[in-house]
Amino acid sequence: MAYNSRMETSNLDLIFLDSEPKTKRQIAHVCVKASGSKSYGATKAEGLITTPCMSFRELDAEIRRLQTELEMIRAQARKKFARAQAAAA
Repeated sequence: MAYNSRMETSNLDLIFLDSEPKTKRQIAHVCVKASGSKSYGATKAEGLITTPCMSFRELDAEIRRLQTELEMIRAQARKKFARAQAAAA
């Protein structure tokens, strides 16, 4: 399994397997890597992927940050899939 630790995301990450054992093809997942320390009622901290937001403006900024992380992951995955396809050709 190839794991890229160079990506600078704080809550989301790309897991990319160069060769999945059953199919021998590449496979990718987006995973949550956040682990908070404070729970809110029935919501466990490890399920939270934003900082506490006290206003819509703060929440909107967190949503934009998460979108940026996903765009970074998309770009990374695009490169990895392209390299895998080129290697297979």
